[in-house]
Amino acid sequence: MTTREQQISRHWDYANATLKALRERGLRPTPELYHVWFVYFAEENPEILRVIDAVQASGDELAEDTLLQLYYRYIFDRQAADFLQRGMEDFSVLVENSDECLTSARTGLGSYGDLLTKSLKTLKKHKDVSPVLEDVISHTDQMKSTIDKLHKRLDSYLSKVALLQRELEETRERSYTDGLTRVANRMYFEEQLTSLAAEYDSSKSPEPFCVMMVDLDQFKSVNDRFGHRIGDEILVLIASMLKANIKGRDIVARYGGDEFAILLPQTPLADAMALADDMSKRIAAREIKAKNSGTSYGQMTVSVGAAEYVAGEGGAKLIDRADSALYRAKKDGRNRNFAAE
Repeated sequence: MTTREQQISRHWDYANATLKALRERGLRPTPELYHVWFVYFAEENPEILRVIDAVQASGDELAEDTLLQLYYRYIFDRQAADFLQRGMEDFSVLVENSDECLTSARTGLGSYGDLLTKSLKTLKKHKDVSPVLEDVISHTDQMKSTIDKLHKRLDSYLSKVALLQRELEETRERSYTDGLTRVANRMYFEEQLTSLAAEYDSSKSPEPFCVMMVDLDQFKSVNDRFGHRIGDEILVLIASMLKANIKGRDIVARYGGDEFAILLPQTPLADAMALADDMSKRIAAREIKAKNSGTSYGQMTVSVGAAEYVAGEGGAKLIDRADSALYRAKKDGRNRNFAAE
């Protein structure tokens, strides 16, 4: 089965699981509710996974209101931002072009008005000519005043457009950022991976790139022992340490739960493994302390699986190979770094 056929098969599995979840819970198969459950089964958004898993673990029923909140917070927000951003960019170009035209017209009318004023002084002695010229000057001044007012309005519109663009950019950033750790989320990571794979496959001289899957060792026992608040602090700390070890176009993302993914453009497998070794040692040597109290919770270790992209395999296959290497690292005793075969 080809990579594309595997992807199609997986999406049908997600669709079937989604319809089953809606039916079993007596939920309406609306686009919004369907989308949330599909994203849940596809594991595309860690926050949706966390909320739904938490509600199901508590034994409570998932209300439509809860699912709709998830949709508008984590799915619709990003799609709307993308759509509005494109429209706002087009509108901004239109306003800027209009502004340039009006500036040119205002400058031209100003020069023309100055010329007429000078000409009027010369023609004052010609009684039959000067009234006509005075009338032309009067109308020119009115037109110049109108254009000046319109110019001020356009300046105001440009300021509002710039503000909206900033707000939309912030919305897009939120939709691509993990709410807890502030690194990229899974959705953004997979979009960038897909783009990098396509770039590699279409290039005549592609540069190597790798994916690393990083998993916190025995993290469940940390949550059970110290509680989820401390567990969250540890996730934030590990995310910041991972981010401190990358450079340039590299991307650290929270892939789900206590698992992180790192995209390493322009990086061969040997360099990725060297980075994994250095990163693992730095994390293992770091004493974990509570942010407020300073209480020590000892050391934390990670296991890493890495894989280098093979032409034509697609992002999903690359992640699968890195995940398999991660599984071997954990099975071998944890605090290990393995490269995919």
